[in-house]
This record gives sequence, C-alpha cells and structure tokens, in this order.
Amino acid sequence: MENFIKHESLVHQIVQGLEKKILEGTLKPGERIVEENLCRTLGVSRSPVREAFRILESEGFVSHEPRKGISVTRVTPEEAEDIYRIRANLESLATYLAVKKRNPNVLRELKELNARMIRAASQKNQNAYGQLNLQFHGVLINACENQRLIQLIGTFSKQTVRYRLEAMSVPNWMNASLKVHEDLIRAFESGDADAAGEIRKKGILGHLQRFSPKSRKEGKR
Repeated sequence: MENFIKHESLVHQIVQGLEKKILEGTLKPGERIVEENLCRTLGVSRSPVREAFRILESEGFVSHEPRKGISVTRVTPEEAEDIYRIRANLESLATYLAVKKRNPNVLRELKELNARMIRAASQKNQNAYGQLNLQFHGVLINACENQRLIQLIGTFSKQTVRYRLEAMSVPNWMNASLKVHEDLIRAFESGDADAAGEIRKKGILGHLQRFSPKSRKEGKR
C-alpha cells in the first residue's frame, strides 16, 4: 500500500511538472518529450512517466503518434473552439447549480471580489484583474458543490490558459468583463439560475470571435 501511494504521488508530481512547463510555454506546441531523457532527468523509472503521459494525453496536453512518441499538443483555432464550447457548457451548469443553492456567503464573496476588480480596472492593472477574475469564477464553480463537475471544469480551464492572453488583447476587455460580473451578481441575488447559467455561457463563448478566420486575418494586419 505504501509503495502504491509513493507511486501515485510520483506520477502526480510528474504530471504537475510537465503541465506547468506546457502552460508556461517552456515546452512548445509540437515539441517532443522523449521518455528516456525525461526518466534520466527525473531519476525515475519508465512506469510513472508513462502513466503521467497517459493522464496528460487524456487531458489534451500531449498526444501520442505511432513511431514518433509523445509531443505537446499543437494549439489550433479549431481546438480552441472545441475547448471553449465544452467549457462554456460545463461552467454554465455549475453557475446554474450555484445560484440554485443561493448561499449568502457565496454572494458576499462575489461582491467583495467584484469591488476589488472594479478598483483593478480603474487602475488598468490587467494582471491583478485577471487573478481576481479567476477567483470570482472559481467561487461560483465551487459553490455548485458537484465535485465531478468541478474536476471536469478544472481540466478544461487549464486548457484555455494557453488562449487567455489572446482574450486579454481585446480592447476594453475589463469593462466588458465587469458588466458580465454585475449581471451574474444580479441573477444570483434574484435567484434566477437560468439567467445566470446563460450569462456565463455567453461570456465564455464570446471569446470565440478571437479564433474565427476573420479575426485571425484582421490580427495579421
């Protein structure tokens, strides 16, 4: 049992380490990850590395090609659209369930975070705003109290980290984001779960315009 726990912990550490390098861009899309080299660098056997690869592949971070091995999944507009659509529906459901519960502590925390985001936006502090925005939606997601749903959203949220800078390049994005948060808070206060779920879905799907052929063409001008 002890060996099993150590193995699981080691696999988790490898997954976390590779995931971090992929999200930070240290490992580039399309770059090969050579199993033998990774084992040598980490000082581990092939077993935990292969299991880590399987987990990362199931989450969409790496892909396996016959005779080529493991490589970082390439980022494509089509992939971005697929991920955003799945995430939009998952977070819409979580938001709906959270509002249904109408926990006053959750509402209070959302209002506090929103007030801090208003200050960050007035100071044009994108980094602070971005972190607060993640916290805001994290509070809503966790408030649904559905652990399987929360886990699924976590996987797809990690995937969209690679596209977040693209979304943050839209002019006045913070003001548009604040409007969405205010709408969500009003829906929460009134207990309108359907409206809250729809607001969240539209907010996420709104990023898809950045990946449309027209937007990509305009971005090259």
